[in-house]
Amino acid sequence: MGLSFNPVLADPPAPPTTPSGSCDYTAIKESLYQTESASSGGYIAICRRNGAECSGGARGKYQFIRGTRSTYINNNPECNGSACNSDEAWISEPCWPVQECIMDRYLAESQDRIRNSPACQELLNSGKTFSGSGANGTLSCQATESGILGAMHLGGNGSDVVCRRILGGTGPSDELGTSVTYYMCRHGGLPVPNNCTPSPYDPSTAQPVATQTQIDILIQNGETVVIGSPNGLIDNWVAGLMLMAKQLTANMAYQVQMIGELLDAKHQLETQRLFQEKLSEAHKDYQPSEQMCTFGTFARDLMATSRNADLAKTTIAHEMFQGEIGAGDSKGQTGTSDSLSRIALFRKSFCDPADNANGLKLLCPTAAPAATRNADINFTQTIDQPLSLDIDPTDPAVTTDETAVFALVDNLFAHTPMPRIPESSLEQRKFQYHYANLRSLIAMRGIARNSIANIIALKTATPNEEGTGASSAPYLRALFREFGLPDNEIKELLGEHPSYNAQMEVLTKKIYQSPTFYTNLYDKPANVKRIRAAMRAIKLMQDRDIQASLHRREMLLSMMLEIRLREQAQGVYSAAEGAMFESR
Repeated sequence: MGLSFNPVLADPPAPPTTPSGSCDYTAIKESLYQTESASSGGYIAICRRNGAECSGGARGKYQFIRGTRSTYINNNPECNGSACNSDEAWISEPCWPVQECIMDRYLAESQDRIRNSPACQELLNSGKTFSGSGANGTLSCQATESGILGAMHLGGNGSDVVCRRILGGTGPSDELGTSVTYYMCRHGGLPVPNNCTPSPYDPSTAQPVATQTQIDILIQNGETVVIGSPNGLIDNWVAGLMLMAKQLTANMAYQVQMIGELLDAKHQLETQRLFQEKLSEAHKDYQPSEQMCTFGTFARDLMATSRNADLAKTTIAHEMFQGEIGAGDSKGQTGTSDSLSRIALFRKSFCDPADNANGLKLLCPTAAPAATRNADINFTQTIDQPLSLDIDPTDPAVTTDETAVFALVDNLFAHTPMPRIPESSLEQRKFQYHYANLRSLIAMRGIARNSIANIIALKTATPNEEGTGASSAPYLRALFREFGLPDNEIKELLGEHPSYNAQMEVLTKKIYQSPTFYTNLYDKPANVKRIRAAMRAIKLMQDRDIQASLHRREMLLSMMLEIRLREQAQGVYSAAEGAMFESR
């Protein structure tokens, strides 16, 4: 359960008073000071109600406003107040005597006006009882000279106005509801000059305020004992009480120091514990796992393989395109040259004498190698089944996979070469029209060529060689060894240099078939989050591949629609031409 308290601000120290004689304004000044806000005497300055904290309002021990303060400083140079005319200087300690001097002059001037004012003299001699309300309720009294001085301090030193309104029973009030009549009663009956006869002080009649035992103790402690002083209590006890208060304050300070040391130790230990906790968390969270390194290693040469696949797709598509248009000195320059070259390649690399019911012995006197037999017509064997193909468009050497793939493509696309229109015939408009139709057909076939070229390209070998530090082939084979596959099967499955398709096959499928993947998930939460982020990144790459495939499918569908529309359009064109001839 917590403790709470309401702090109370201590009253500011009262400026010292300097009596001006044996009979002066000290009594009325001290009485006025006790009702002012400077001593928290019950009267709150009007300026505080306006939220200005006395800035520009009444300030100082007797709450003079700026105008009154400046006037009396200027009119009374003997008060030496020229340096105290600002708000900040006026309330400072060096200006306290100036405040007393100005107040003396103000009271003397007000008292002179009271004695020269018929209304005020009538008020003093009326013998009536007047009532007024203020901070402490309602006060009733008869008028006295000190009371009228208090009323004029509140309501202004226009004596006739103040006295006449009090006589009229309506005494003026300030903005806080404090009436001048209340101030007249609050400060009435006090001695003022020419209206007091204080008796002279006789030291022989004074009595000590301490007992003899107390005096003896003070003397033993080296204290000065004042005998016969009217202020004996202050003279003989204040010093001792001050020392006692000093000792008590020191003891409390020592106790607070001990509490502070305990708090310092508590915060120090908590800080050390926090550092140790953060150190442990950092050691735990920033220690990468083997599984995370596996993802990074498997994907290290995906970029290079993807770029190589793009080049292979362009090369394959361009080779098929040149064959269809009969570009330059290519094998498809004529239908005869195309057929003869393909038959020669078939007899050399793909022929199986057992085909055609063992009827190819004359066409194929020598059987082709077992690995390449019928590779020019077997899509599953040549393209679909292998994860990687030994195809490198940047290498001038011709590999077995390259020969088989290009032979299969020639059989699948434009098996019958386009007719080659003689150059001399192209001068005629009808042949130009037929050649334009041939080019349109080649363009539509190009979309299909792009799809097969992309499938082959994704299975082309990576350009990164083992031993350079960039190839992931050794690590991919290590994963397959965990499945129990021998090295020869792994090499046949992945290829010598794993393709983009082979690497994505491992990252998106094979890696999750390994039991160690799931055992490695029993790891630190931070590493599991990193693995999840890597899986999402790979999924994003796979989604991009799927998106590209959908784009190719969309293009193929659009061409199929175009072909169907062309069939329907031919009848429309023919009908339109017939109508035009009939109209002639």
